[in-house]
Amino acid sequence: QPYLFVSSGSCEHAPISGVARRATAAVMNATKGFDKDAIAAPLLALYSSGLGWGVIDTKLPSEGSLPPLPPVCSWHFLFLVTMSMVGPYIFCCLTYAYHFSRLERQDVKMRTLSQDTPKPEHRHDWRTALRRPEGISAVVAYIAVMVLLGPVTDVYDIVPDAIKDLTPTIKPLVLLAYFLTFDFLMWCIHYCQHHWAWLYHHTHDQHHLIKSPTIVVALTGYLPDTCLLIILPFHLTQVLVPYGNFVTVFAFASIALWHLHMIHSEFSHPWDPVLRSLGLVTTHDHHVHHLRPRKNLAHFFVLFDKLLGTYVDPRSLSQLAAHKAA
Repeated sequence: QPYLFVSSGSCEHAPISGVARRATAAVMNATKGFDKDAIAAPLLALYSSGLGWGVIDTKLPSEGSLPPLPPVCSWHFLFLVTMSMVGPYIFCCLTYAYHFSRLERQDVKMRTLSQDTPKPEHRHDWRTALRRPEGISAVVAYIAVMVLLGPVTDVYDIVPDAIKDLTPTIKPLVLLAYFLTFDFLMWCIHYCQHHWAWLYHHTHDQHHLIKSPTIVVALTGYLPDTCLLIILPFHLTQVLVPYGNFVTVFAFASIALWHLHMIHSEFSHPWDPVLRSLGLVTTHDHHVHHLRPRKNLAHFFVLFDKLLGTYVDPRSLSQLAAHKAA
């Protein structure tokens, strides 16, 4: 019988059988003319393809091919900046309008115990939430700093290349890569916050004083918490994920902001069962985190918690009415 054995750190090979020899030769012949670029180029084109006005754009951007941003004094630039500053506030107001539209429905409440009812100010005081510095204003300030340092003063350009690409297409696979990267970075930071006492008390503990969260207080906490847990991974995601563009970043930011508010809701949503079937974080999953702070650290993909040992099924907690939406 042919055999292999290791002796004194070296590998000595016994005669190989005819079957093994023919199999090895077949593999070598099959891969002799293999062109990695022939496979990589179509896959890269598929990944970076975008959906525009009824067409699919599969062209890869070449080095230096992006058009320059509009001049600072142009109406085009002023419109983009104004929408970037005002848009997040309008978006938050829309989420609050949704919150109030479902506030009084008793059949969709998350908590089963009367003592878990959110505080009145956490349910109704949307004006305070809107102007808190660690809330949406922190995101607007991040945009303002990028614009001021880069295009306006040309002191230091920290604007990600993706935002400079104004191609009117959305790239689905790049969008998926944004969410995967963003959630993994958030999970790592979130884990550190809950396992490093100093970091927790200086960034995140204020948010966890809210035992029964609502949409209105989704971004309530410390300004350093918003910077560390949301803005930093958001910026790194745009830098790390290649072939993004402004439209895809806009879609990513809008969906992420909506979802981060929705998972803090005091009531379940009609789409929660769909999210659960897709393996995405639901309102129930995140309420587990506010009841068991070192569990359910992911914000978008349940897979990260399951792989890394931090997942708790909301149906196992008696405080949650999870069975109604599971």
